[in-house]
Amino acid sequence: MKISEEVISGIVICLGSLLFLIAAFSPSSRVFGASTAEKKLAVINASMRGWWISQALFGSGAIITVLGVGLLAFSLRWLPANLIYVIAGLLLVGAVSWSRHVYLRAMDPQAFVAGALPAWHFILYTLLTLAGFFLLGFESLRLFGFYAWQGWLLMGATLLFFVAYLIFKDLPPFVHYLLGLVLGVSLILSG
Repeated sequence: MKISEEVISGIVICLGSLLFLIAAFSPSSRVFGASTAEKKLAVINASMRGWWISQALFGSGAIITVLGVGLLAFSLRWLPANLIYVIAGLLLVGAVSWSRHVYLRAMDPQAFVAGALPAWHFILYTLLTLAGFFLLGFESLRLFGFYAWQGWLLMGATLLFFVAYLIFKDLPPFVHYLLGLVLGVSLILSG
């Protein structure tokens, strides 16, 4: 039984999304709910190894998800004007920016909890990832073999997340990877 390239890309997207979600719901992620810098640092110091592992999972999950989108673009190479390559590029720039951010968080937890790390890494990551998932939804509507609900869900959810980001000036990054799971599962089911 031969597995299609679209199914392989869906599996890789799901793997990356799951790694990210594991990090997001790991014990060290309690740091994001702590009310003060001292409490945040206490959560990190309680398990520095756990903190480093979760940051590595955050970064690798984002990169692996992008790899899956790149595989999707390659699997659809026969399409004229295949914008998924451009989308994969946007997501890659965002994931590299995010990876730099989580690297800085891992290496200097004190600067992280003090809010002293550069904000542009996270902002760039958030905006490019939202744009990438929105455009993936748009592209999936025009691609043969994909479910229409997937495209509408990706576009609607990213618009909702973007509005939330504008209102709250923050967005928990795990929401992107819930969308990644939707995308990955729909690719697996369509194969």
